[in-house]
Amino acid sequence: MNLVQRPYLIATLALALLAGCSKKDQQHPPEAKRPPAQMELTGEALFNERCRDCHIVNDKGGVVGPELSHVGSKRDRRFLEQVIREPAKVYPGTAMPPYDTFSKKQIDSLVDYLSGLK
Repeated sequence: MNLVQRPYLIATLALALLAGCSKKDQQHPPEAKRPPAQMELTGEALFNERCRDCHIVNDKGGVVGPELSHVGSKRDRRFLEQVIREPAKVYPGTAMPPYDTFSKKQIDSLVDYLSGLK
């Protein structure tokens, strides 16, 4: 190798090493971005999200479960809470799933909403 080629070779190797060893250029998997904290749905919004597919209120909703437009004038809070948490105990063989993962706040707000339907 002659003396003219040697500086080019050294410069090329130096650039290759810098490019390959640079922390800035290293490929790291992107960090999982967490979605912003979601507000816990409550009351009517919770009903619309989780219950309306099966239950009708004010002519809107599904027909799998009973119509609930006036449930607040027919059932007390304790009954409503039990049906939400353990529907099969109240109505054996029901298709309604238990909503035992709802927080106390969610249950209370859903019962408030349903109790107000008169």
